[in-house]
Amino acid sequence: MGTGRSHVRTLRTALTPVLVLAVILLGGCGRVTGLLDRVSLFHPVWAADGWVYYLREVTSTSGSGVAEVWRQRPDGSAEEPVLTRAPEVSTCEAGLFSFLFAGPGGDLGVALECGWDETALLSYSPADKTFEPLASTRFLVDAALVHGADRGFVQAPRECGPGGIQLLADGKAYEFGSPVTVGGATFNLSGGDTDCESTVLARSPAALGDRLFFITAPDSLGRLPLPPEVSPDDLTWHLTEWDVGSATARFVTELPGIADLAVSPDGRSVIAAVSSDHVGGVWSVDVGTGKKTRIADGADAYDPSFSPDGKRFVYVEGFKRLRFAEAR
Repeated sequence: MGTGRSHVRTLRTALTPVLVLAVILLGGCGRVTGLLDRVSLFHPVWAADGWVYYLREVTSTSGSGVAEVWRQRPDGSAEEPVLTRAPEVSTCEAGLFSFLFAGPGGDLGVALECGWDETALLSYSPADKTFEPLASTRFLVDAALVHGADRGFVQAPRECGPGGIQLLADGKAYEFGSPVTVGGATFNLSGGDTDCESTVLARSPAALGDRLFFITAPDSLGRLPLPPEVSPDDLTWHLTEWDVGSATARFVTELPGIADLAVSPDGRSVIAAVSSDHVGGVWSVDVGTGKKTRIADGADAYDPSFSPDGKRFVYVEGFKRLRFAEAR
């Protein structure tokens, strides 16, 4: 550690005159650190108003950064900040933006990180510039609402592992009341804090009506929490559909790695953006047949979102840029 830090200090010392000269040549004695800031993009949501909303975070050389909500036109004709600071609500004062999701009625869903172990879900109306509270629960990393804001599904890390799917109702998150049986295997989806032997890793909820889609790794059963020598990339991941009405589940297809999901407005296909160490890109999966087609290349694809008409989608490539493509 000491040797590495010494090398970094030496490198910075050597580069400092070069950076100062670059600043002068570009227009005077501005802030040198601005040249080294890193911009990262997360969680795009294609809203009903035609804009794509996303989180934008600028990380300085000191390592600090706070996310803001921005939006962009799909044709690239306009880009602008929307919310530069998180709102103060009664359930979450001085919160930070955590992730975005599709809100009720085509509005934007905003998740705030409140302290160490709490998340507040809000609906934001871009037209009225107002917020409505949806839920206040323990720490979450993703959410998928169904039937407006009535209920939905969330992803929450638990003691048994980083991924677990829970029900969302009445503004609170609840563990599944009974195990799920898929392909002859019975396991717990919620990743509870006890009985890890019956739990599997499950993540990336995407919902439409009474249908929940997620990915799960059946070969994680009985192995949680994973030991340090086992990576989630080493597991076999399946796109899975769970029917809320009949409480039945099925494996749709095997995916080439860990994926973020989006379900089309007609429910016929699911987009899987894969960011595995082994392979990356975006796949379109026919829900009825399980056939998957690679529709976008790229090593690191994240957070897909369909356009309101289902003809196009957007995703993040390498946390650096938004990519748009035709849905097939």
